[in-house]
Amino acid sequence: MLPNILHDAPEEIASRLEQLGVTEVALREAIYQGHLQRTRLTPNHPRNFPGLVMWGEVVAALRDQLRPLDWIRQDVGSFPVTVNESLNLAIAVASGDEGTGNPYAHPSNRSKKGRNTVEAIEANRQMVLFEEFMQEIKDDAEGNQTWILMHHTDTSKGEIRFELSLPAEIGNDGKITSWSERIVLGSIPFDDDLTEILEPGGPDIDIEIRRKA
Repeated sequence: MLPNILHDAPEEIASRLEQLGVTEVALREAIYQGHLQRTRLTPNHPRNFPGLVMWGEVVAALRDQLRPLDWIRQDVGSFPVTVNESLNLAIAVASGDEGTGNPYAHPSNRSKKGRNTVEAIEANRQMVLFEEFMQEIKDDAEGNQTWILMHHTDTSKGEIRFELSLPAEIGNDGKITSWSERIVLGSIPFDDDLTEILEPGGPDIDIEIRRKA
């Protein structure tokens, strides 16, 4: 059975993030920068554009924040991640549902994920299942363990909840169904007059292109 580990105490969070080569300050700043750029939009922008801006700006800010910690950018097709090659770790960014950042809930992603995310989660699953053997085969292992920096904007509460979590399983509908590990990072309050955030379909969606007959 896959483990389900939850970190929500400050000491546990700091210790686990240090092991992963990141800091809470860097993750929080990435989320804040995404939100800040989103608030500069106007009602004249397309209704789903704020969600796309939030996602893209968090990705960029995360790369900026983690660069001094030896993380680099990497794009697998249309799947952008931030990677620590020495630790074999990758971080993707995604919007989550209302359970995001709640230690008592079972969160999932809001928009459907595509093939690259599915493959990353399957790799995670194999790494967790065979974790006791990983030390022996570490030098021969390929690929990264992919974590997700997931955020949810709660307009009714005026806060953005977020967490850094390790997905374990994903359903046929493109929604993550379980997590091996969750690091719940609290919330960022805001007082901006935001309307409902409509999430984009997601840059990780596969589009089939056929030649016209």
